[in-house]
Amino acid sequence: MKKIKNILSGNIWLKISFFNSFGVISRVVSGWIINKLIAIYIGPQGTTLSEQLRNFIQSLEGVSTLGIQEGVTKYGAKYEHNSKQLQSFLSTAYKIVLITSFLTGILIFLFAKKINLILFPDYDFVNIIKISAVILPIAAINMVLKAILRGFQQYKKITYIGVSSNIIVTMFAIYLIYKYRLTGALFLVLLTQIAGFVITLFYIRKDFQKIFKFSFGNTDKKHYKRLYAYILMAIISSLVVPVFNILIRNLIFDYYQGDLGVHAGYWDAVKKISGLFLSLILPVFSLYYYPQLAKIHTNIELKQEIKNFLKQIFPYFTLGILLLYLFRKLALLIFFSDAYLASEKLFLWQLAGDYLRVLSMTLAFLMLAKAHVLKYILLEIGFWVIYYFLSYYLLGKYELYGVTLAYFYAYVFYLSGLVLIYKKYLFSKEELIIK
Repeated sequence: MKKIKNILSGNIWLKISFFNSFGVISRVVSGWIINKLIAIYIGPQGTTLSEQLRNFIQSLEGVSTLGIQEGVTKYGAKYEHNSKQLQSFLSTAYKIVLITSFLTGILIFLFAKKINLILFPDYDFVNIIKISAVILPIAAINMVLKAILRGFQQYKKITYIGVSSNIIVTMFAIYLIYKYRLTGALFLVLLTQIAGFVITLFYIRKDFQKIFKFSFGNTDKKHYKRLYAYILMAIISSLVVPVFNILIRNLIFDYYQGDLGVHAGYWDAVKKISGLFLSLILPVFSLYYYPQLAKIHTNIELKQEIKNFLKQIFPYFTLGILLLYLFRKLALLIFFSDAYLASEKLFLWQLAGDYLRVLSMTLAFLMLAKAHVLKYILLEIGFWVIYYFLSYYLLGKYELYGVTLAYFYAYVFYLSGLVLIYKKYLFSKEELIIK
């Protein structure tokens, strides 16, 4: 145990990964149980329909928060020990989120029938969409609360919230999916939002006055200006990511007409497994790497941070990718069932794309840390447009396999674009100020 502590103390990446691993393990176990239940009682169409609803809620959260979470994390860290500025800043953030989430919720409620036709043309889930509109402010506030905790670098508390949420949601999943099948799986997506909020409130109870002390009359124009860049960047990703996932899924629906979403379920199954694996490393970027980049000022510091990542964590990630590919069939049987084995051939290019995705994040987070708005928007939209049109073309040529191939090619473009944008900082031997 002492040896482990010594190793962790000398490697902050591994230290945070170690604590985060508890959250990941709980998420993996929870995901395994939920996926198994869906696979046994519903089938591949249950997987893709629940993901369709999840993507829809993600897009709603992006609109209702206006994507200010990264800004909240950055300035929450900056004002943590300045109670006056912190209260003024948080008041501004809460005001933005509450107003936009209520307005968005009202619109979703009123147009629930039309939205149902777009998302679930063969099903009637209007009431579920209406409930998602009602709970939207709760989900939005929860996102802000967790962003504040990241700013305070309370990664242990974030881990506790994740573990507790996974346990409670899994308990409900067993009952809902067994009892109500597909409807239960969709209600579980909604319940996850409510449970997460309640659990977050429990863990911040000691800091409640500090985190939740706000007044709508205590807002400041300068805080709106500071959040503006983050609003532009994050609202693009918060909207673009789930919307394009829905569009690509609809391409698969159209190509395999009449299969009730089975092939889309194969695609979503592979994405869910790779997503669980990526959850081992992606939170480390948010909890450690992003705050570090926010503090750096020169290209020398940037290259040192990238070097630390490539040296300390990337070899483990590479090994993990290889192991997941080698045991992909076993992963499908563990997390789903033999009904999903047709997904096995999709892993190669999905994991290759994930590999480039993680590598590109060493530079992508610089756009967030330094609020490089135009660069971020162009690259983010460019990635998803290329991904969509390549999916359309390659789906017709290689069937479902072509969608994962499109994912890989899109990340080749994304990483190449980042290197071109920041090449002067990466390859210059002189010390340069990063603006």
